[in-house]
Amino acid sequence: MAKVKICGNTNEEDVALAIRAGADFIGFIFTESKRRISPAQASAIIEKFPDYLGFAGVFLNQPKRDVEETARMLGLQWLQFHGDETALYCGSFMDQGYSVIKTFHVKDEMSLKRLDEYNVTAFLFDTYSADKKGGTGTAFDWNLLGDRSFIHDKLFLAGGLNPDNLEAAIRSVRPYAVDVASGVESKPGKKDPVLLERFIRLAHGDKKNNVTQSTLPQ
Repeated sequence: MAKVKICGNTNEEDVALAIRAGADFIGFIFTESKRRISPAQASAIIEKFPDYLGFAGVFLNQPKRDVEETARMLGLQWLQFHGDETALYCGSFMDQGYSVIKTFHVKDEMSLKRLDEYNVTAFLFDTYSADKKGGTGTAFDWNLLGDRSFIHDKLFLAGGLNPDNLEAAIRSVRPYAVDVASGVESKPGKKDPVLLERFIRLAHGDKKNNVTQSTLPQ
């Protein structure tokens, strides 16, 4: 079993569906993407779900002040940094009390050499692309993650996941959580209800749980 983060949300209907299906985290993208929305748009969605505490903002190489402003405006607890943010940059948000997810784009073993520098809540591993920072729709070699327990205990797995390969991914990687966008969409920014619900059921071991708060083990 694994927690689930549904990312790239752009509308209230999809968020409501994901929450009802038991998504542990709901991600909004605030950087260049086919699924990008503005903080104002996200705020209008978030205010409809005041009891849900798993909203996450996705940022990429953005000024700290801009991230802080968006996080305060939306009341976010989870921040995902998807670019080349340094350990010092991420640590500054940890010091402010945020839960921080740092993304690493996996190409080979060298892609993971800087993990030990980061004191963050979780690592997210996504597929490396020379021209994209995410949304490739393809998986990387999961064997590259090895068998280091401290990674798996705080690991969000992304990159080409969908209902058809999810169970194999969970068996192979044993992630804390799985992250998906395109794998449960009918088109960019629009979720497919059948795919989304199936994905969450499979990740949760076919158990439907309406989760309103998610925390990693300390």
